[in-house]
Amino acid sequence: MSNWKDLFQEHILARGEAYYFEGAVLELHKTEHGYHAVVEGTEDYEVDIEMEGGRVCEMYCSCPYAENGNNCKHMAAVLFEIEEQNEEDILAEGTCPDDQEKEVEEIIERISEEELRSFVKGIAAQDSEIRNILMTRYAVKIDEKQMERLKQGVDQLVWEYGDRSGYIDYRNALDFCWALENYLEDKVDTLIERKCYGQAFALTNYVFQTIGNIDIDDSDGGISQVANVCYDKWKKILENCSEEEKNEMFSWFMSHLSCDYVVDYMEDYMEDFLTHEFQNREMLEKMLKDLDERIEMQTSSTDCGSTWSARYGYENNIIKRLELMERLGFSAEEIREYRRQHWRFSVVRELEIQENLNNGNLDEAIRILQESKILDKEYPGLIARYSEQLISIYETQPDKEVYKKELLYYVFECPQNNLVHIYKLKKVCTDKEWDGYREKILKSPKNYNILYPFMEKEGMYEPMLECLKKETFIYNLDRYEKVLKEKFPEQVRDIYISYLRHEAERASNRNRYRELMKYLKKIRRYPRGKEKASEIAKNWRAVYYRRTAMMDEMQKAGF
Repeated sequence: MSNWKDLFQEHILARGEAYYFEGAVLELHKTEHGYHAVVEGTEDYEVDIEMEGGRVCEMYCSCPYAENGNNCKHMAAVLFEIEEQNEEDILAEGTCPDDQEKEVEEIIERISEEELRSFVKGIAAQDSEIRNILMTRYAVKIDEKQMERLKQGVDQLVWEYGDRSGYIDYRNALDFCWALENYLEDKVDTLIERKCYGQAFALTNYVFQTIGNIDIDDSDGGISQVANVCYDKWKKILENCSEEEKNEMFSWFMSHLSCDYVVDYMEDYMEDFLTHEFQNREMLEKMLKDLDERIEMQTSSTDCGSTWSARYGYENNIIKRLELMERLGFSAEEIREYRRQHWRFSVVRELEIQENLNNGNLDEAIRILQESKILDKEYPGLIARYSEQLISIYETQPDKEVYKKELLYYVFECPQNNLVHIYKLKKVCTDKEWDGYREKILKSPKNYNILYPFMEKEGMYEPMLECLKKETFIYNLDRYEKVLKEKFPEQVRDIYISYLRHEAERASNRNRYRELMKYLKKIRRYPRGKEKASEIAKNWRAVYYRRTAMMDEMQKAGF
């Protein structure tokens, strides 16, 4: 393959290479004219590459960026993968890696020990990285001088990927973060293998401090990836080091919080490590006290609040408090008493509900659910969840009146996101009851999300059409066009015409003009549609003749 990289902008090529290294290219196989692959991204995207004589002729990707005629990162990732496979094929035709390794081994075996030592000294003198590897792996002691060299290796990466002022732009940011991750995996793991835990901790901290203060365009989130690797190294060191070293690590974390060691959001990783990894009783008790202060601040709310964790996301304060009580050895009765004292918080009741459901204590679960609907009346989402749980319980019991009553409550008091409970209600209603409930469902503002699916299910196409006439957007008409076109072709056509007239005034770029042409073509498929579309196009040419892009798109569309 030749010169294919010239087809991409530099930053797109870099992101494509990142996808390739992450293994995002799936199912690559040859086709009659080139290659087809699936690339894992925000979703899975289809990529086709057409080639002739080793050159790229055409490329297609199903992602939104490529739909606008751009060469995207998914295409680049596939081309990197193709290039690698082609190189492997060439290698297979020549000398295989095993043969090369065997050949090198045979050469080394023929070299005398003295000559080999001399050779290693020579390349170590010329290459600082080789020298660093030798010192880290084989020095009798990792002294301050060697630690300084290891830290300089981190500084070297900053210099390589940054500009003269030390700023790392988005084109180099991800590669820089990968380089740091590899450095951690190589150097810190070697130190851990040698049981040099203090030095491994110091080097990890130096990397963490570097990424915690560096000026970088971190659009792809590489900093958090490196921070997570640092966290994993801290954890590995803590699991293996002596008690004395654990205490030193604990003291380091305590002394480096809230002292501008790193930017504020990076301190979250340090606080998380203290919270989740140390078993020091003094620290756990301090965290317990801190949580109590946070919880008691929620004086009137039934929500006990959450603590943000950079590594674990939002953690519920009560759940976290209960876990700490277990780690500190509180008795089961003390934990139960704490839950009783904090009954007003929804999370405590939800724990009790789940435990009763798991143990088959349905009456107690029902009692707590009904109480919770009252206590949490200011939180619609919670009330809906309680009501759904009650419906699930009542559905299995013989008393169908209480089941129907809860369904009525859920359908008319809680926002609906699907039709499941509405049609459970229909099953337990008479036809006369259902007619009344159906009208009530249609009129409820809480049911907007299910309005059109409900009307479709009920075959209420005329009311659906009347609702669509009042809408500004066209999404729902497109969604139900097929069924409505058969029943009301002229009315549907006229809604599209009204939409086009309104949107033509607001359109101001080529993409919007293309969308207008799509709907103009659609109108031609309706009764008298060709005539109507021609009238609209004629009017646009007269009114918007100065919009050259619009006139161009009209011509391309055949108007």
